[in-house]
Amino acid sequence: MCLADAQTVAVLAASEAFAAASPSPAPSPAGVRLLVVDDDARVRRMVATAMSRAGFHVFLADDGAPALALADHTPPDLALVDFHMTTPGPDVVRQLRARYGAAIWIAVLTGRDDDAIRAASFAAGADDVLVKPVMLVDLQRRLTAAARTQQAFVASRLARERADRLLTYGAEAAAVLAHDLNNGLSVALCNMMYLQEAAGLAGDHAEALDASVTALRRMSGLVANFVDVARFEDAAVHPQRLTTHVRTVLREALAVHTGVPSNVGELRIACADDLLGHFDVALVERVLHNLLSNAIRHCAPGGTIELAARAWNPDDPTACEIAVFNTGPAVPEAQRDALFSKLVKGSRGKRGFGLYFCRLACEAHGGTIAYAPHGDGVRFSLRLPGKLA
Repeated sequence: MCLADAQTVAVLAASEAFAAASPSPAPSPAGVRLLVVDDDARVRRMVATAMSRAGFHVFLADDGAPALALADHTPPDLALVDFHMTTPGPDVVRQLRARYGAAIWIAVLTGRDDDAIRAASFAAGADDVLVKPVMLVDLQRRLTAAARTQQAFVASRLARERADRLLTYGAEAAAVLAHDLNNGLSVALCNMMYLQEAAGLAGDHAEALDASVTALRRMSGLVANFVDVARFEDAAVHPQRLTTHVRTVLREALAVHTGVPSNVGELRIACADDLLGHFDVALVERVLHNLLSNAIRHCAPGGTIELAARAWNPDDPTACEIAVFNTGPAVPEAQRDALFSKLVKGSRGKRGFGLYFCRLACEAHGGTIAYAPHGDGVRFSLRLPGKLA
């Protein structure tokens, strides 16, 4: 209403005093949010006082625009909307209904019990029309009953908000932890690699140092995978594609794993010297490190690991397929469909990001990654589009 008449304010004031002295009605469900939209400050104050006492979380607005902005920031469960405001009440009701559907219960307040007003209110999506002056005790009971009907929506909203808070906290905590771990591991790995070159150790001492470097490199890769998976999922990673000699990339990736203690009999490369690719070298090397680490862990004793590449698109010589093969057992059929999914459980019961990261890195290039049994072993292959894609 534009201005509350003397009768409305008098009744509200009297009923406020009566409500304060009377036992409150049955408490509303915890966490119920009530939006009160009325251009009369006295009405807003009286309704807010009474409804807060009844257990509602009350939010106030004096017109449609601030009410909708408030609702966008804090979605209400119930709303009381005055019919006669600068922004017509039915317009506010219509927009609230469009935003929240059945998840909000809306009553229109009006100073006239008029058929046209009721028709316009219900046509806009209101659930009820209340004629002022309204006794606040009666209003409390009406809203408490409405809150009970909305209880499932309220419970769903509270659960969703709780989950959002936990996810936000988890994401922030994980990001801080990953950042600190990455910094510490980088320093430790650089120092250990320096000692590897400078100390001139031999025998058991050299093997112990090599094993430490390998473990640090693996842990650093796991942390990097964790960080980059989140960035891929947020579409924050954009591959920096360059045309490069593929054999050089394969050789450098394989060199990292050549000194790793293992039961592998042979590590080899099958790739033409002049083969070109057009991709983000750092990302593809990370993919290869993940695949080679898996291949070394699962290779048959004395077996072979082969890193191979070839051109696959006759119309673009920079479109290449890179494959990692190792002799050994195939992945069980029950695990193959989810092999590149997030946190999939491996054959040894462990969960990881490695193959999921590989998939995301390939897809960021517009490419694919696939698994297939191959001869006496297994083969992971990634196809990357070339310069003309």
